[in-house]
Amino acid sequence: MRSRLIRSYPATRAATLTVALFAAAAATAAEPPSFFSALDHYGNEDYAACSTTLGELYRQDLPFPDGGELLLIECTAAAGDHAAAFAYVDALLASGRLPLGDLRTKQRPGLDALRADPAWPAVLQRVIAEEKKRETLRDAPLRLELLAREAKDQAAQHAAIAAGGGDAWGQTAPVKEANATWLKGIIAEKGWPGIARVDRDGAKAAWVIVQHADHDPAFQAQALALMQKAAEAGDADAADVALLTDRVLLAQGKSQRYGTQFGDAADGAMELRPTEDMETLDARRRAVGLQPLAAYKAMLSEMYGKAVR
Repeated sequence: MRSRLIRSYPATRAATLTVALFAAAAATAAEPPSFFSALDHYGNEDYAACSTTLGELYRQDLPFPDGGELLLIECTAAAGDHAAAFAYVDALLASGRLPLGDLRTKQRPGLDALRADPAWPAVLQRVIAEEKKRETLRDAPLRLELLAREAKDQAAQHAAIAAGGGDAWGQTAPVKEANATWLKGIIAEKGWPGIARVDRDGAKAAWVIVQHADHDPAFQAQALALMQKAAEAGDADAADVALLTDRVLLAQGKSQRYGTQFGDAADGAMELRPTEDMETLDARRRAVGLQPLAAYKAMLSEMYGKAVR
């Protein structure tokens, strides 16, 4: 008999599969080529395999996790194909997802080699021009407010985790409710704060606020519709849309689609909440840039210090 699930996971932004750039990730031998298998290649310094894998995903138009486009450029350059790496830069400049500051300054083998290439100064001018174009579209005060509210959310979440969860989660309610009320007003006035307006970190912060607004499922459903439209235009992260989709479906009494939400079982373990069509789950996860379920469970287990099933 299944135990009653009393809390939805993941509770914090750190558990949302926003991948730390170029961090190692586990992949199984049976896993089809994915962003996460490319990360394994990169960790093993097999830059050619990393570039080939990511290049194929790029050609299939599959979404990368946040910042993943830069890894495509890094692996391609590290594999020695600077012409292809520069072509990726030019193709991705207008996407809004390429972290231009990291492209210019992050120290990695491929990026360092690319910046030493004689062709770099001309490319740099195009990067600078795109940065200036983005700056004219950016709402800097809104971005800063989103980041500040996200920081309060995360502080409350981490305090609850440190206190052992349970009743401690109730202490996060005032922050979540205040953030949701504020964001509803922003959306009514300005629309969804997407990547173009508040940059990648600001858009992520807006999603965090909505993801944690379980007290207001109608607001979550409204925001999901806006995020879906934004994602179609490249103005929101597909993985974020997937996580919010699961939250909304569960709140409506339906099975989740991407297997991102877990609950506390009676024995203290974390257990996957009802999920549709388990046989094709990993394929759906891959299509939105999420890692395989087994790897996700391992990440949650390490993060929360609990068994995950």
